[in-house]
This record gives sequence, structure tokens and C-alpha cells, in this order.
Amino acid sequence: MDIVMAAGVLSDVKQISADVKDILVNVLPPIGGAAFALWTWANTKSPLKTLMACVFAGAIWWGITNMGILRDKTGEDLNRSVKTAAVLVVQPVAGSESR
Repeated sequence: MDIVMAAGVLSDVKQISADVKDILVNVLPPIGGAAFALWTWANTKSPLKTLMACVFAGAIWWGITNMGILRDKTGEDLNRSVKTAAVLVVQPVAGSESR
């Protein structure tokens, strides 16, 4: 009976952690971005600075929501450069042979 309860608790913890991750990724960035844009407007009263704050907040939100794609793309680029570097053959330079 204890094993069944432990499995239920583990399932509940996994569901709660998935919900927390969903909130952190999908709810907080737009709220924080809107708050940042409103704060910028309140402090500067400048439409240009407020527009730039909106663009900056949107870029951060986009980066957060596409973190998996960015991580995978960066990993592919790094792996490709390491494989390419391992395959390069260095040719001797003429006149540099030791005698």
C-alpha cells in the first residue's frame, strides 16, 4: 500500500512541477514585459523608449519560449565545428622540414 501511495505522490509532484514550469514560461514573461514597458512609460514619457522596451521585452519572451530550439541549434553548431576540426589535416609547409 505504501508503494502505491509513493507512486501517487511522485505523480502529483511531477504534475505540480510541470504546472510551475508552464507558469514560469508562459505567464510571467508577458506580465513582466508589460510591467517593464509601463514602468518605462511612467518614468520617461517617451514613446520611442517605450517602444524599445516593448521590443526588448518581446525578444526576451521569444527567447524564453524558444529556448529548446535555440539550445538544440547551438548544440548542433558546436558539434559540427568540433567534428570539422577533428577531420582537418595539416599539410607540411614547404621548406620547414627538419634535416
